[in-house]
Amino acid sequence: MKSTLILFCSLLALIPLRAATTGTTVAFVDVTVLPMDSERTLSNQTVLVRGDRIIHVGPATGASIPSDAVRIDGRGKFLLPGLGEMHGHNPPPGSSAQYIADTYFLFLANGVTTVRSMLGWPGQLELRDQVKTGELLGPNLYLAGPSFSGQSTPTPSAAEQRVREQKAEGWDLLKVHPGVRRESYDAMVATAREVGIAYAGHIPSDVGILHAIAKGQETVDHLDGYIEHLQGDRGPLDPGALTEAVRLTREAKIAVVPTMVLWETIIGSGDQAGMHAFPELKYMPKEEIERWKSTYERRITAPNFDAARAQRIAANRKVLLRALNEGGVTILFGTDAPQQFSVPGFSIHREISAMSESGMTPYQILHSATKAVGDYLGTKDTFGTVTTGSRADLMLVDANPLADLGALSRRSGVMIRGRWLPEAEIQRGLAEIAARNAAN
Repeated sequence: MKSTLILFCSLLALIPLRAATTGTTVAFVDVTVLPMDSERTLSNQTVLVRGDRIIHVGPATGASIPSDAVRIDGRGKFLLPGLGEMHGHNPPPGSSAQYIADTYFLFLANGVTTVRSMLGWPGQLELRDQVKTGELLGPNLYLAGPSFSGQSTPTPSAAEQRVREQKAEGWDLLKVHPGVRRESYDAMVATAREVGIAYAGHIPSDVGILHAIAKGQETVDHLDGYIEHLQGDRGPLDPGALTEAVRLTREAKIAVVPTMVLWETIIGSGDQAGMHAFPELKYMPKEEIERWKSTYERRITAPNFDAARAQRIAANRKVLLRALNEGGVTILFGTDAPQQFSVPGFSIHREISAMSESGMTPYQILHSATKAVGDYLGTKDTFGTVTTGSRADLMLVDANPLADLGALSRRSGVMIRGRWLPEAEIQRGLAEIAARNAAN
């Protein structure tokens, strides 16, 4: 792993960063700001960034801009916070340094400036630190440790020991996977509260959604456990039981990370031909795409596969997300990339469409990816809004995403921790990744 990290640093040293602006004042001049502290826009603003912080947001008229500042013309453009991927992943062990670098760039190219990576492995903590210090170009990383599963935590004492080890090692949170027995889960929760570390992820079947809510699991990812509890694989969701589950979730202040599109792939309700035609697949290695295709093919041709059941679950998940959102539960944006047909960064646009189909407004969807993420991770840093003092993770787009979320794909550039990446540079980087994959 050490040799991989050395090679990774060498590769990144070759990446052209001519637009690097760390340490320089950057001025977005005469821009419309989406502060994301409420559903509003601020016209004709100047936003100043120095280092990795926003130091000023105010009217363009009379703004004091240092003479040596890098000026970015914001006329007709809209500035919003960078987006959060709250159920993402680092590439798995054994990945090449180039693949890791490409994955990080794909996130940034689409305005994803924060990734909560939900499965730890050796070397990630070093990657997180190098990204944070600017040695590596990538999104801000918040890392779950190696998962808690039935195999890794077969007993309460094993669960307790694993919590203490991961806290001491410096992971940001614990990842819950299926298979954990209730007594081990409860030992994990008690120890996590004692040492002060978050726990999130799946809902093991022996635990169940109601017990996980009662125990205060901080996020329920993939809407896991709800459909099982509400028997949504058999028919329509019972309105009374749904209302009660929403109430309990809201009152416990538990957030959900829906990953709507990825889960359609997991359960086999996705459009196979459509997924094979995703244009963003050119940014992934060919062998990875072939694995995705063969995995999905095996899933939907398995003897026990029930296509009608899969479609029923997919439809009920949209009903569930609508109820959770309308019931005041915190929604956090996530796509589970990189994962089956979920290409880092590009997957946000498909997830946005699914959330919209579930009744969420453009502001609610943007909020789930900006301020809500900053609020959830707020003890680590201040970000997720375009406000003075916030981390300078920003996205400049050519139209108002509150009117049309498709504007997120019409960028003028992305800023990560005060480093400005103009769209021309992003497109060059994407072209290089596509060419590299086509040649292999």
